[in-house]
Amino acid sequence: MKTHLASLLAWGLMILPAIAQKSITSGALADTNGALALEIRSVFDPIPPTGYAPLRVVATNHTSSDRLWDFSLLSQTQRFQSENQHRSRFQMMVPAGGTESAQFLVPQAVAYGETYGRSGKELRIGVDIDGAGHRDFSEHSNPVYDFPAIAISKALADTNHARLKDEVQSRMKSGGSRGGATSQFGSVYAAKDLPEDWLGLSGFDVIMMADTEWLSLRPGQRLAMIQWSRLGGQLDLYATGAPNFAALGIPSDIEGKVATLKTAILSWNGKDLDAEKTVARYWGFGRREKMLTEDYTGGTGLAPNQKPDWGLLESIGLRQFASWQVIVFLVIFGILVGPVNLFVLAPPGKRHKLFITTPLLSIGASLLMVVIILFQDGMGGIGARLVLVNLVPEETAAYVMQEQACRTGVLLGGNFELKQPALIEPLALPDTPWVKLKKDMNSQAVQLTQAGSQRSGNFFQSRAEQGQTLRAVVPTRARLELKSGLATDAAPEIISALGFTVDSLFYIDAKGSVWKSKQSLVTGQKVQLVTSGTAELRKACSDVAQLSEGQTKLRIEALGNGNLARGSFMGLAKVAPAFTLETLPSIRWNEDHVMVFGPVAQP
Repeated sequence: MKTHLASLLAWGLMILPAIAQKSITSGALADTNGALALEIRSVFDPIPPTGYAPLRVVATNHTSSDRLWDFSLLSQTQRFQSENQHRSRFQMMVPAGGTESAQFLVPQAVAYGETYGRSGKELRIGVDIDGAGHRDFSEHSNPVYDFPAIAISKALADTNHARLKDEVQSRMKSGGSRGGATSQFGSVYAAKDLPEDWLGLSGFDVIMMADTEWLSLRPGQRLAMIQWSRLGGQLDLYATGAPNFAALGIPSDIEGKVATLKTAILSWNGKDLDAEKTVARYWGFGRREKMLTEDYTGGTGLAPNQKPDWGLLESIGLRQFASWQVIVFLVIFGILVGPVNLFVLAPPGKRHKLFITTPLLSIGASLLMVVIILFQDGMGGIGARLVLVNLVPEETAAYVMQEQACRTGVLLGGNFELKQPALIEPLALPDTPWVKLKKDMNSQAVQLTQAGSQRSGNFFQSRAEQGQTLRAVVPTRARLELKSGLATDAAPEIISALGFTVDSLFYIDAKGSVWKSKQSLVTGQKVQLVTSGTAELRKACSDVAQLSEGQTKLRIEALGNGNLARGSFMGLAKVAPAFTLETLPSIRWNEDHVMVFGPVAQP
């Protein structure tokens, strides 16, 4: 049986004679005498269950005309009549007599609503070549949903992959997991093929790599790995010697300061991994797939007046589903279109009026219903956002992790543009009359589309409650600076170059002492700090953590429990426009909760 990567390689080999010989079931291709060639190859085998899957594409055009290659991709789960789908589209212009290569970051459909007995996944690729017709390909996989999404390098997998998969399968069988016979350990990759964009790594919880492979990476690949790690990924480097982070060119502050799971350097003999210990290490790791499909649901159902566990959703308030109004409306309409219509508006002898009165009553009732809906729900929607901003001045970047929840009225459209390259994924929510994306099998299927910076589909729907999580790397020169020239025993003074007002600020000095601001800190101004304590910092982080769930909640709590390094700050704000990822314009975000943290620039 072919592996997923081998299957994708086979596509490239099969398409060469297919284009020349016109043997395509979806439509004939023009005979180009073998002058067109295409290779499609997945970087990871198999592709990840969430995030983006990077595909490497090489197109050759030996004809005398420029050719436009149009790729339509569909990632979907394979649950009968309720497939979650994510569509995307890419184009390549290949000049006459030339060869072009590109890397496509393909958004992956997530298995929402498939908690009990999950199905496989399919990736479909349609290729239209200017003047040469169309060709379709498909690739099937069976992801494991009870184990972290791991990417394991070829150097580690060559002699260990089979034993690691056997160990995972043994643990799943003994634990009664639904993973069953499809159990596997990670997606294999070659280090030289890794993307230079963190989004290409976003579908994985863990990346395993030998230290020699890390040292062989290009600078852009290393930066992508570091950015992915700062946004919550877990990087494990396996070394035969005793290297440290500095020797590997990894910023020391990345170890455990953003996430509760640390970037680690682990020992191995250069050939064999202990399968039992390795699987045991990753067995309890957090999973993004679970975060998206389960962590924010707060159980399978809520009583009418029960508050949701997710604090951000609770902050937009509860709303009852007024079913009695629908019943009253239907009863009144039934009386009007029935007895009143038959005996008053079109009595015996004038029954022909029914052809006029019945449509008019129906149209009038429909217009009245629209008016009632607009009066009750209004246009657009309201929502609340939690924005976590990790500022790293040395990298002139901010690492943004954003959660948002909203309730909509009537929407005239659900399309929006993301100005920053970002990953946005819907969250399954508690089972209420207003929620359509749920944990159980009654969940509505997710149908999403990405075309460049444009997003469409059912990210946002009329008269519904919905939530999303977003991640992005935002270029910035924003920072906090420590004022120089102060006496040794003087209280620290902080100068802001953030671009927004910080309402509450905590700072940990080089000795580990905690300080706080007595007043708000405005951009371009300075503030003198006063002595505080770890308990006050811990409470401030805990209060923010109540707005989140799952892994993000743990990361926020960890900042107050010692994961904020010396020489770093944590601030709270009501708005941070430069770092807030905007989505649907018709949503009124009535509440923004901003937590910004990172190192303070030293004089």
